[in-house]
Amino acid sequence: MSAGDVVRNAARLVARHGETMVLAREGEATTIALMGKRIPGTTEQGGNSAEQQSFRVKIAPTELLASAWAVKAPSASTDSITVGGIARTVLDVRPLGDGATVALYELDVAG
Repeated sequence: MSAGDVVRNAARLVARHGETMVLAREGEATTIALMGKRIPGTTEQGGNSAEQQSFRVKIAPTELLASAWAVKAPSASTDSITVGGIARTVLDVRPLGDGATVALYELDVAG
């Protein structure tokens, strides 16, 4: 199986089992609608009883590569992602793939 096949299969799985999300970046005029797969996490009590969910999201690089954004990878320092109608902060980003080919990005998010 080629690296391109791995990327296509990963994107197909996320599209089939995921949900629509919106990635936003500080300094970019546009947002990116994409498919992502939510991986269950935890719910933590914040100050004054506010609950904050922490979980992981897996996204394919397809929509990022097709975007007008200068940097074609998610960033923990500038990005947020809206999941289930709630904007979440991207805390960490891990590329997953084979060698130099990124098949998915795994984001740690909270909010």
